[in-house]
Order: sequence, then C-alpha cells, then structure tokens
Amino acid sequence: MRTKLNGLLTLLLALIVHISYAQEKTVSGTVTDQSGLPLPGVNILVKGTTTGTQTDFDGNYNISASQGETLVFTYIGQKTVSMVVGSDNTINVQMEDDATALEEVVVTSLGLKRESRSLGYSVAKVDGDQIAQRAETDAVRAMQGKMPGVNIVGAGGAPGQSTKINIRGMSSLTGNTQPLFVVDGVPFDNSVNSDQGAAQNTVFSSRAFDLDPNSIESISVLKGAAASALYGSRATNGVVLITTKGARQASRKGMEVRYNSSLAMTQISGIPDYQDVYTQGSNQLYNGGFIGNWGSPFPEYVDSINEEYGTNYTPFYSLYPDGSNYPAGTASNPVSNRFPGVFPELMQDYVMPDGSVVSVSAPYKIEPHDIIGGFFRQGITSDHSVSVSAGGEKSNLNVGFSNMNQSGIVPNQGAGRTNLYAGGNARLDNGLTVSGTINYVNTTQKSPSSGASAFNDYFGGGGGSIYSRLFYLPRNFDLNGLPWENPADGSNIFYRALDNPIWIANNNLYKSEVNRVYGNVSVGYDINDWLNVTLKGGVNTYHEKRRRNERPGGIANPDGYVRTTDLDNTEKDINLLFNINKDFGEKFNMTAVIGMNGNQREYTERGVVGNQIISTGLNRFDATATLIPTRDYSRLRRLYGVFADINFGYNDWLFLNVVGRNDWSSTLPQGANSYFYPGASISMMLSEVIPMPGFINSLKVRAANTKVGNDADPYRTSTNYFIATPFTSPVYGLNNIASRDNLLGNAQLKPEFTTEFEAGLSAVMFNSRLSLDVTYFDRTSTEQIARASVARSSGFADRIVNVGELSNKGWEIGLDVYPVSNENFKWNMYTAFSKVKSLVVDAGPTGEIFIGGPGTSLGTIHRNGFPYGQIFGTKNARDAEGNLLINKETGLPFASATSDIIGDPNPDFTLGVTNSFTYKNFTLRALIDWKQGGDFYSFTAASLMLRGQLANSVDREALRVVPGVYGNVQTFEPVLDGNGNTVQNTTPITAFDSHFTDGWGAYGQDEVNIYDGTTIRLRELGLSYSLPEKFLENTPFGSLTFSLSGRNLWWKAPNVLEGLNLDPEVLAETAASNVQGFEYGATPTTKTYSFNLSLSF
Repeated sequence: MRTKLNGLLTLLLALIVHISYAQEKTVSGTVTDQSGLPLPGVNILVKGTTTGTQTDFDGNYNISASQGETLVFTYIGQKTVSMVVGSDNTINVQMEDDATALEEVVVTSLGLKRESRSLGYSVAKVDGDQIAQRAETDAVRAMQGKMPGVNIVGAGGAPGQSTKINIRGMSSLTGNTQPLFVVDGVPFDNSVNSDQGAAQNTVFSSRAFDLDPNSIESISVLKGAAASALYGSRATNGVVLITTKGARQASRKGMEVRYNSSLAMTQISGIPDYQDVYTQGSNQLYNGGFIGNWGSPFPEYVDSINEEYGTNYTPFYSLYPDGSNYPAGTASNPVSNRFPGVFPELMQDYVMPDGSVVSVSAPYKIEPHDIIGGFFRQGITSDHSVSVSAGGEKSNLNVGFSNMNQSGIVPNQGAGRTNLYAGGNARLDNGLTVSGTINYVNTTQKSPSSGASAFNDYFGGGGGSIYSRLFYLPRNFDLNGLPWENPADGSNIFYRALDNPIWIANNNLYKSEVNRVYGNVSVGYDINDWLNVTLKGGVNTYHEKRRRNERPGGIANPDGYVRTTDLDNTEKDINLLFNINKDFGEKFNMTAVIGMNGNQREYTERGVVGNQIISTGLNRFDATATLIPTRDYSRLRRLYGVFADINFGYNDWLFLNVVGRNDWSSTLPQGANSYFYPGASISMMLSEVIPMPGFINSLKVRAANTKVGNDADPYRTSTNYFIATPFTSPVYGLNNIASRDNLLGNAQLKPEFTTEFEAGLSAVMFNSRLSLDVTYFDRTSTEQIARASVARSSGFADRIVNVGELSNKGWEIGLDVYPVSNENFKWNMYTAFSKVKSLVVDAGPTGEIFIGGPGTSLGTIHRNGFPYGQIFGTKNARDAEGNLLINKETGLPFASATSDIIGDPNPDFTLGVTNSFTYKNFTLRALIDWKQGGDFYSFTAASLMLRGQLANSVDREALRVVPGVYGNVQTFEPVLDGNGNTVQNTTPITAFDSHFTDGWGAYGQDEVNIYDGTTIRLRELGLSYSLPEKFLENTPFGSLTFSLSGRNLWWKAPNVLEGLNLDPEVLAETAASNVQGFEYGATPTTKTYSFNLSLSF
C-alpha cells in the first residue's frame, strides 16, 4: 500500500512540475547590436508556433512564452540568436553582425522585399538619412553622386527648377528617357509638362519636386531591365522606388515624435572675372549705343596704357599718335567723345497722370560697377517637419507634416512646399493584413523670366531672360543705382531698346501652384503558410495652375499680356498579387509572385492668353483687350498586364529567377496591341560552396538577361485633327476651323523593345571592412518609335515609324570601405563609379535624326556610328592637316561648306566619393564627385567674350594674327604659293575683330564656343553632433542632434573658358527634352549653407 502511495505521489509531483513548466508568462528584454546600440524592428518568434513580435524603436520587446520554449531573434545583417526561456522573465540579447550572409533586404519590383543574396541583378539603395537635411530641397538632386549608374543634372539654380535623371544612359532616340517613379507602391508622375521650350524664358519644375526629402524613408533604384521588368512598359528607363515614412512598416509599442528644422542660406556659385579697365564702345572708342566693353580705358588706366603700349589716349578723344583713330593696317572710324557727361535715357522729365512733371536725374560717372554682385542676393530657405509614430505588436500609425519656403538668388524668385501624410498597417485577428497611405502636397513656384534664352534673344532686343541682359552689360553702367521704371506709367527705363533686368524681375513673373493627392490601400490574406493573396490599389492626381504676366511698357511685349495654363493629371493603378513562399524539403525553396495589373492615365491641358493689358498693374483677363484660347488638349491611355516572377533557391546559395510579362496597350493598333517580354537571372553565393581565402567573407556572382517592351504615346496610330482658335469674320461670322496635323500616323505601329544583359559580383572582405560590387551591362533598344521626314507632296511633313537601334554598354562599381573602425572612431568611405558608352547603331533611312536645339543649324543630332545626342553646328574651314583656313582680306577664319558634329556631351565617366568620419558623438561627412568629359556649347561664354567683358580680354591694344594658312572662301581649299606650299597667315587684326567680328569669336562658327565640361565638385559637406543619452535622461527628449551642412561649396571646371566661372552643371533644356549639351543663360547654380536641428520625444 505504501509503495502504491509513493508511486501516486511521484506521478502527482511530476504532473505539477510539468504544468508549472508549460504555463505561459510574459518575457521582456532589450535587443542591441554588437556595439550596444538598441535594434528596432528585430523579429522575435516562439519556435514552432506562430507567436511573434518585434522590438520597438528603443530595442525593447514583450512576448508571451512558456518556460522551456525557444525564442528566435532574427534581423537583417545580424546572426540569428536562439534563447531558451527559463525561470527568469527578462532575456536581453546582443546580436552580432553577419558578415558572411549578404542578407541585406532590398526593395525590388512591386515593392517586394528580398535578400540581396537572391538577386541576379543590381539594385542601388539610399537611406532617408542620406537625403534629409542635406541643404537640398529637391529629393532627386539630393541623390547626386551617391549611386553608380545614375546620372542626375539640374536645369539651373532656381528654386524648384527641373531635374533630369538618367539610368544607364539613354534608351530612346526621340522619346522619354526618364525613369518611372513609384512612391509607396503608386506610380508617381514626374513630368515637366513644358508648354514652351526651355529657350522661352520660363522655369519649370519636375513633379518629383513635390516630394519632401525629410519624409523619405528609403530610395531603391532598379537600374536594369531584369530588376524593373514587372513594372511593364514604363520601366524601360529604370525605376526609382521611394518609400515614405508614412508607409513605414516597422511597428513599435508606444509613441514617438520627431521634429526636424533647418535654415539655409543660398548664394550664386560663381561670378565671372570681369575686366574693369575698358568702358563700353567699340575699337577702343566710347559708343553709348554699343552693348559691350570695347571702348576707351577708364580714366585711371589711361596713363599706364599709354606708357605700356605707346598709345595717346586722352580724357576726351581716342586718337593714335599718327592722328588716325585706329592703328595702321585697320579700318578707320569717326572720332567720338570718350566720356559723356550724361546718359540721355536716364536724364528725362516724365509727365505724371495728373499733369505734374517728375524729373529723373541720375549722375552718370564713368567708373566700373559691380553689376552682378549688386543684382544677385542671398536666398533663404526654412524647412520644418514633424512626424508621429505609434503602434503595438500588430499595428502602427505614422503621420507627419512639413513646410518648406525658399527664396532664390534673384528678386521675386522662390518656391514653397507643404506636405501632410498619414499611413499605417495592421494585422487583424481574422488573418487580414491591411495597410495604406494618404499624402497631400501643395507646391508653389515663382520666378521672373529667368529661364534659358535662345541665341537670337540672348543678343537681340527680343524677349531674352534676365541673364541675357545682365551678364554682358557695360561695366560703366550702374544697373543697381540708376532708375529702372518710369514713375508715370511703370514702363521700362533702360537703353538701346532692351528691357532692364530689374524691371523684368519686378514685373514679368511666372507663377505656378500644384495641389497633389496620392495614396494607396493594400489588403492581404494568408490562405495558408505558403500562399498569400494581396490586392493593392492607388491613385495619384494633381492640378497645376500656371500664370505668367508681362507688364505693359516693355520692349519685347510693349502691350503686356496675361497667360494661364491649367494642367490636370490623374493616374489609377491596381494590382492583384498571389505571393508564394514554399519549401520543398530542407534545401529547395520557391518564392513567386503571379499577378495582374491595370493602369489608367488621364491628362488635360487648357491655356488662355489675354493680350494688351488695358490698365497697368491689373493682371486680369477682364482687363485685357483680347482673350484667345491657346490650348485645349487631353489624352487618355490604358495598360493592362499579367506577369509572373518566380525564384527558385537551392540550399540558400544558388538562385534562379524567371520573369515574364504580357501587356495590352491602348496606344498601339487594335488587334496588335499585345506584346510579351521575358527574362531570367541567376545568383550564386560561391563563398558557401567553394573554399575561400581567409580575407574573403562572402562572394556572390550574378547574371541576367531580360527584355522589356515599351508602347507609344497616345494617338500615334492615326492622323489627328486640331481645332483652331475660333475667330469672327465680317462675312461668315463666328468660325471654328479644324486642321489636319502634318504628322502622319502609323496604323501598323509596333512596340519598342530593350534587351539587356548584365553580370556582376559582390564581395565582402577583411571582416566586413571592405565591400565591393561590380556590374557590367549591355543594353540594346530597337524598334524605336520616332518621326521620319516624308515628301511634302504627300501633304505631310513627318510620319510615325518604328526605326533605329541604340546601344548602351558600361560598368558600375560600388566600393564601401572602413579603413578605421573601433569603439570611438569610425571612418567609412563609399565610392560610386559609372562609365557608360552609347552608340547610335541605326538612326533610320538617312542615317541621322536632327532633334533640334537653340537654332536651325545648331542642336542635337543622332548619327549612325556616333554616341547618343552629338552637338551639331557650324565649323571653321580647315586644310587636310587641320590648320585653320584664313581669309587674306580680313585676317579671319571662315566657315566650312557644311555643318557637322562639333562636340560629344556624354561624359567619359562619373565618380562620387563619400567620406564619413565619426568620433564618439561627432560625425563629419563629405561628398566629392567628378565628371570627366562631356562637351557643351556655352552661350554665356560666347556673350562675354563677344562683348569684351572678361579679364582675359584686357590685352587688346596690340594687333594679333590668327594662326592658320590662307584659304579660298569659294573652294574651301588652302591657297598655295608657286611651289605648291600653303601660305601662313600674316594679316593682323584688332582684339575687337578677334572676338566680335563675323567669322571668329561668338559671332563666328559654333565650334569656337564648345568646351569640355570636366568638373570636380565638393557636392556635400556636413558636421553633426548628437547629444549623449546620459544628458537626456531627465529630459523629455529621446535624441537631439545639431548639424551644419553645405552643398556645392566648391567646384573646378579646368577646361572651361578662363575667368568665366561658369558651372557646367546647368541643363539648357527641361528634363523632358532629348536635347543635351547646351548652356544658354539659365539660372546659375548656387552654393548653400544650412543649420539643422533634429530631435525626438
């Protein structure tokens, strides 16, 4: 009996122990990295169950588990940690870096997150902290120099001015070359929507300017066809994936508030080295009607010049010792007064509307003035943002607000942006996962007529921009001290039939306002442990109101006008996705996405102009004499697609990816609007199957070959009719006329295709101190959709055709090095290198396509056998040895019989090097980038040399001889002597002839003004300090960081005209244009200094 009782007691005791052992309890703790810093977002799972959680922003967690169960801690880039739950309710974990795994998660097509080891293609990534508070209000420009294979150029230094981004070169001869932007899973229109060319003096924005850099969580750039194929036709040029903080998926317990503030000061980045020795005029004689500085010396230089050159300048007349007005051997010119006592246009009496007389009297003293320095001013930018994050184990919510106001370096120039966003996600008890974001943006922009100016406007009296007047004004003209507006009627006061730059800046203004709403909703459901179905839908819509006023009283538009343009753009996008993640045994795995996509884009544009403003200052349509509709245009397009992306993995080291998509486009002919494009890639972690030297921690090789299709612009399959502006006839009354377009449509139009092969390797070495990523790519674009000329007898000028082949090959290298890394000091250096070589293989039946540009004979041309977009223009005649042919009568070169290619605007390579030095709580960072090569035509250089403005033109007293041989202007052949030899030129010319006269200088051939755009630049410089946590323990702050930042603080362009000080990084055309390699008077670039504050609660 006692034995049985002992047995029962033993069994009961074991049962009690087992029950107590299995009882659940709450386990909590903190997870840190190997340096002791908290790790937010660490996944914690009770092994063998579906119970899990994540650490919050401070690395803390809570989870329900039973004693004896195992907690598994996983985090990207860290080694997995397993901990058995014991009697203690607290488990703190310190994770270690996993240098051998290459486990970085990368956002790929459709927002899918994948481990980088499984990718067979290159994806570049920039975190939000590399974009925010960088003294740059444009998120796209903030990426400059930070990613290999990505080339970014701004159209100028005006606030909000457009930005051009190209990935792996250009993939279209005449069409769009800009990548697709996708923000929080929704396609994001980045168009410029320019209703004028850039040469028409208006500053336009790219719509990516609507994005606030401070609200960006991360940016991934899908550079190759393999990475972007799932996005369909629009991904031909690559994809820029942006995740905002509103769409942040990481959850945390509790609430956190973050506030960022910055104040920036902006200045013009470079002012030309002007000469202050000579006054306005020509041939060393004062001439008040001549816009330039070829006149007599300023009084203080007369004696020194007379002594050095043996001249005989006097304070009143310009006579050489022999009594002539020019040196021997040059043409004569009438004697004129050297220094007038008055300036007639500025010494007038004006009759006011009430009959009173106002006298404008301005002393006019002959002395040099700082025209440029006095006109440009310091721009100010204030930027504030606040975000709130809150959540628990199964849900989170992010809301934020930001406001930016920016004034430019020119009067009445500026931009503003207000952004409000909200987003969140939740896992419901019924198994559904729901997420969504909503964003509202209001963007404003204003600017005088300060865009680029075409050549004729630049030097003529027409509607040139501010800069076309400002930069070449005579040095003796006191622009900033003299009157500029008629006090009676507000009209322009200037001289020689030109508009005063100050008058333009105050009266001829362009303004725009954009209201944009975009967002998405996603609903997902796990059908089982390997299959998920997700439905995603998004809308992106904006309305832009543009307004341009020109006040009466100007030279270009004496009656004034009011012009408005209303733009509406709406895009709807929906995706149904089936996500598969299935293991087959212990070594095989398959992940796949099979889905359907529907996309609709609708755009309308309406314009009206009111001419002849009746009452000055009343810029309203009802105050104009005539009201004319200028544009009423709309387009609608739809695209439907089905796709599959299947990835097979073996033993976590070998991965094969197969992708395919079929699209049906409304812009292609009915019955022939379906097209399919496939691709495949492979990735191998060699370091896990082949013994490696000790210094190699991991090594991956990859390769991909993919085809991507692209449809046409709307309405290219048929010939269209345009409805002309209605007008009234005395005979027929009101008339509405429709005219047929001179562009012939193509009912057999086919899609464009781009095929790309890429291969590369990724290596981590020396215990994660060095990471190397190398990629080679070879991209070919065929069946280009372009215009082709047809015989005028057909009734058309051009027709739409499939023609042409374009090739881009290149290398991309990313090198990440930690030369020094210890507890107190860390030095990181990242290098991004890109080299792209383009080639026009087939430009159509004629072998070339002239795209256009500043003039009918000066522009961009695609020609067989040459790189993309060559500069085409006039050239000087030369002999077989390359010597200039000189006209014996004038002593000047002359033009060759035909125009030709005169420059290659494509850079040889680009290089960006970012250094970051961290000592305790201080961080110093610097980004230096280098662009080698890339020719450009400079109108500013032409203008300043033409007008004798630069310091390098001071040496002008002596005669000179242009090196070359005499040539025949009729046959374009060298003139030979009796022995059959060429004859060297000995005909002297003046400095004025050298720079100004037709045949040489800016008025000569186009090739004279071509420069090599090689530039080395200090793109970014910043110093930050984060207050140690111990100083914040008894405060409400969780973190507090101060920083100083600078942007574009220094640059050097060694091959540009000496003393010009022109930043070559000025795009003459808008970002939407295929024209490249021209600078003609756009807003100069700027340098910026900012103070930043970032804190959290």
